[in-house]
Amino acid sequence: MKTMVSTAGGLAGALECSDVLAPGSKAGPWLVERELGRGGMGAVYAVVHEEIGKRAALKVVHQRLLVPGFNSDRMLLEAKVVNQVGHPNIVDIFETGTLADHRPYIVMERLEGQSLAMRADDGKILPDLAIAILLQICDALIAAHAAGVVHRDLKLDNVFLVANPDDPSTPRVKLLDWGIAKVINHDVKHTIDGQLVGTPQYLSPEQARGHLVTPQSDVYSLGVMAYELFLEQLPFEAETAAEVMAMHLRAVPPPPSELWPDVPAPLEDLLLAMLAKQPDQRPTMPAVARALEVVRDELMRRRLAHDFPRHVSAAPAESRPFRRISSAGLAATDLAASQPALEPLGTKRWQFAVGAFALAASAMLFWISHVGDQAAAAATTSEAGELRVAPMPERVGTPAAVTVEPAAPQAVEREASPPGEVASAAPQALAARAIPATRGEPAATRSVPARPVASPRPAPRRPSPVAPRRGAKVDPDGTFDVYR
Repeated sequence: MKTMVSTAGGLAGALECSDVLAPGSKAGPWLVERELGRGGMGAVYAVVHEEIGKRAALKVVHQRLLVPGFNSDRMLLEAKVVNQVGHPNIVDIFETGTLADHRPYIVMERLEGQSLAMRADDGKILPDLAIAILLQICDALIAAHAAGVVHRDLKLDNVFLVANPDDPSTPRVKLLDWGIAKVINHDVKHTIDGQLVGTPQYLSPEQARGHLVTPQSDVYSLGVMAYELFLEQLPFEAETAAEVMAMHLRAVPPPPSELWPDVPAPLEDLLLAMLAKQPDQRPTMPAVARALEVVRDELMRRRLAHDFPRHVSAAPAESRPFRRISSAGLAATDLAASQPALEPLGTKRWQFAVGAFALAASAMLFWISHVGDQAAAAATTSEAGELRVAPMPERVGTPAAVTVEPAAPQAVEREASPPGEVASAAPQALAARAIPATRGEPAATRSVPARPVASPRPAPRRPSPVAPRRGAKVDPDGTFDVYR
């Protein structure tokens, strides 16, 4: 038997001790294993069915809430709401009951993972992942609104992320805590008109005033969540809850472009529209989902633009786009650390220099190949073993000149000679060498006298093989592409 103490603090401590379900205690057929978490309304325990071994989570309200006026049907309503909507992004509840101390409980699926609030505390959530999470929340809320249910307490703590076997890079969302959900046109009043319910940082203006809530109230709260995910701070921050609620009523949130200079324009327009003070000025939940898909496509387009060219190494962090610095002076954060960065200017200059050098080298190789092909085509060997040298083709406007000097025994076919005429040399033979003549003057020929001798008729010229020439591939912008 517990010893009762007279002080108020001791009584509160005794009640708190009696509030905890120890491992091994039972709630109906469920055996308690351990405590998973504790909040303002209740605690959640890991339980297992003692007969079939099914694992689940048990949620039970705190003992101190069992005061006159406590609505014990609220937890039963949560189970009804969840099963009424029946969406895969909403936690499943499959049993309700009451403990021996008259505290109601519900049994739900056990989730392995972490809350979105914990994930945000671990580090920056990249925009693509934030959009994937928000779209799943939108799907759950669209189904709830279609069933006539308003969540009324959207916040990062009430979104749970579990492993997704279909896509390991994107977690699966489970929307939790439907205990204060508003059932539109429901006959039973579970809250008093004018009662403030929800979390101050995420309250819509109509909730802050205690007015009737609608699906547009969830749009506002989701807008606060989206603002926090993309910009890493709440739109309204103050020291007290009253000041925060006053800002929800009258203050204008900081433009997203002040915190993220490169924010996509559709995203900035969407966030400001969701945070409109009047419910009828906010978009519907399906319109929010469509706008998020537009933002996702815009981010994909930007990423594809930054991926080209792929062979250039990533730029240092200082040159990467999509950076923001919070108003509190926090360190700058990349939009996507894994996204390839734009090329620095020095890299472009280096590529241009390499391209110009390669183009010049290609032109030189082309000219050498051209001269070699002409020389190979001009030189043939007669049947008697004599070398015949034909004159080089004339360049435009520059007549060719041939100079003959003593050299090895050979025959020289002159340009002006008839086809069958051949000049031969004595033991001091003649060699042919081209000498450029002055533009506009006829070609001059100098020769060393030699004793003519008989020579057989020249053999027909055989064409020499010409090696294929390599051409440089140049991009339309003049850059030599060495990677093709």
